[in-house]
Amino acid sequence: MIFAEKRRLFTSAEVCRACGISRTSLFRLEEIGFLTPYRVNSNTGYRYYDLKNITAIGQFQKMQNVGLSKKEIVDVYFERTDSEEFIRSHRQKLELMQRFLDEYEYHHDHDRRVSGSVVKLPAQKCFCSECTFYSMEEAVKHNYLIHEKCVEKGYQLLGSEPLFAVIDKGTVWKDAAVSGISYIFCVPVAPDTPSDPDIRFFPETLAFSIIFFGNYSVIPTLGDKLRAEIEGRNLSPSGPARIIMHIGAYAGAHYKAEDYCYEYAVPINA
Repeated sequence: MIFAEKRRLFTSAEVCRACGISRTSLFRLEEIGFLTPYRVNSNTGYRYYDLKNITAIGQFQKMQNVGLSKKEIVDVYFERTDSEEFIRSHRQKLELMQRFLDEYEYHHDHDRRVSGSVVKLPAQKCFCSECTFYSMEEAVKHNYLIHEKCVEKGYQLLGSEPLFAVIDKGTVWKDAAVSGISYIFCVPVAPDTPSDPDIRFFPETLAFSIIFFGNYSVIPTLGDKLRAEIEGRNLSPSGPARIIMHIGAYAGAHYKAEDYCYEYAVPINA
């Protein structure tokens, strides 16, 4: 467990501020069996939470935003559901929605064509910190501390959006142990977050991406694969790559390293 001996604990007020929820909603997550405070003072009843609790709330918000019920969220998060049946039923719903959207889009924009792995990265405000790492393990530790710092500074996290790192497009991964890899680690925050030196705005952009599962060691292998795909499709990059961390250590201790999910995305010209 990362930095267990240095774990920073937060009050319920700090958690509510970071996650944009009320105390009632916070305690409701405990009542339904989704959230367990890291510590409860037996004398006062005051609850204290760690960063894993906060990121768990973000996962709850993410699943709630895609329409899952509270019971479904609890069952999915703690893997208490039949995964095959869950995927089958929701893919069926997704296919119905996709069919409707395709029909709707056809009627309103005849010229638009969506290609394989070309995606639209949404406009986002992020708490950002520039870092340099010499190993993936070191990067993970840096990212944890930056994520924690974002909460300490009082920003409201946009829990429904994944964390990501902006990597210079000239990065040579094999040289990381010697020269280091410079990157900007980004924690999405609420759209109404006021201007601040640590807050950076990323406009909406098209990108070509690939999605990969595995532990952190797979990340360096994605760059070459992505560049080959871009060249093969004659796409024109328009900015540095992003490593989007859909599922990583921050998302919950119950996730296995081989199940971590990354999206390696390179902005492209339209």
